[in-house]
Amino acid sequence: MAIDRRVMRTRTALYDALVSLIRRKDYALITVEDILAEANVGRSTFYAHFTSKDNLLERSLDRLRALLVSVQEPDAEEGWDLARALFEHVGEYADVQAALSGGHGGAVLRGAVDKVLADVLRGSISGDELGELPRELVIQQVVATFNTTLRWWLETRPEMPAGEADRLFRRLLCGGIPQSGALPFIAAA
Repeated sequence: MAIDRRVMRTRTALYDALVSLIRRKDYALITVEDILAEANVGRSTFYAHFTSKDNLLERSLDRLRALLVSVQEPDAEEGWDLARALFEHVGEYADVQAALSGGHGGAVLRGAVDKVLADVLRGSISGDELGELPRELVIQQVVATFNTTLRWWLETRPEMPAGEADRLFRRLLCGGIPQSGALPFIAAA
């Protein structure tokens, strides 16, 4: 069922207001009142859509989910590229990610991104092609590898283009690390 245009406009105004505030102010200091003023929306309207500031942040990733689903539509020229779209999206909002990274907002954002990515993967991976590997384990591995690559990229190489971070992610995910890099962890005593 399609969402009413007025509802979509209201939610977009609230999402945009939160992002704008995060770019100017510490997440912990942002109040629902601040969001209402920024979006020019009433309190009852806010609570008709969201239960809290954290819920607004979590639900703001509905736009990311829509992006990832749309990227799955095969394109005659390029095909679909979920990982690349995700890295480019994060790169576009790197300042917001950095502003949220250390506190409670960062934990809310990471959990919401994990959920969106896992849900999209659940819709994409049937399990038939995984052999003996449990489907949920594979999904968790993809999400964890993405998060590890993302955190490394944003914390140590923020100047690196999104495409290069995507290339490293693919290499880790599909090729793994050299056995010599894993031996200290898996070598028998």
